[in-house]
Amino acid sequence: MPLPTQSQGQPSKGTFLTQMPFHTEIVKIIHNEGTDAEEVREAWAHVQAESGFFDLTTPIYEGDVVEVSDPRGGRDGVERRLAVKVDINRSGHAAVDHIHVTWGKSAQPRQAPIRRLTFENLHAEVQATAGDLFADGHYDAAVQEAIKSLDVRVRNLTGVDKSGVGLMLDAFRAAAPKIDVSKHTGKSGEDERQGFEAIFRGVMLGMRNPGAHELFAEGDPQQALEYLGFISLLHRRIDDAKVVSED
Repeated sequence: MPLPTQSQGQPSKGTFLTQMPFHTEIVKIIHNEGTDAEEVREAWAHVQAESGFFDLTTPIYEGDVVEVSDPRGGRDGVERRLAVKVDINRSGHAAVDHIHVTWGKSAQPRQAPIRRLTFENLHAEVQATAGDLFADGHYDAAVQEAIKSLDVRVRNLTGVDKSGVGLMLDAFRAAAPKIDVSKHTGKSGEDERQGFEAIFRGVMLGMRNPGAHELFAEGDPQQALEYLGFISLLHRRIDDAKVVSED
């Protein structure tokens, strides 16, 4: 969406920009982009190809990203500039005092390769057991069925006639696993086995035993989906694991 233009107001009277006979516009200033401290502000500016001019009190700093309107349309009607140099020019007269910014080329906004978690991206075992329940809004039941699918799969792979915590302990026991999920050798492999033994046991102890209705707010599909994503990840880990024969 194009940024707002001059028609939405004017710079403060008596400042540098009000004395300019050239076009001014509202731009968006992004400080600390992509961090927890990111701040976004709007300010008036006169934008040129290599530089921009701002009133003296504008909070703009080197390293800030500035989004300006792109008359060609461009990406969402916006062109991104990087403030590589910020010069504060003071003369003692408000009509002359200003900030001069030298532009550099700004990188495009960072975007994750996968921007959202969707049910269709989950492991096939989770989709098969929890799909209808999740679609019908039975989120707690969907999570419980997904956990059961993990339990059933581990039992079928190992032949251990147990369920829940006991099954996971026998299947992923770090010292002698029946399903070896480690991808490394030596100490790193030992750490992996111990870690995943705790994770699989923890799913049964912390997620299955209390019941899904106690895990998240009733009717919250996002939290339910995140729990399903966790179960999906464990299924994928089993996909890559080695089932150890007792022969």
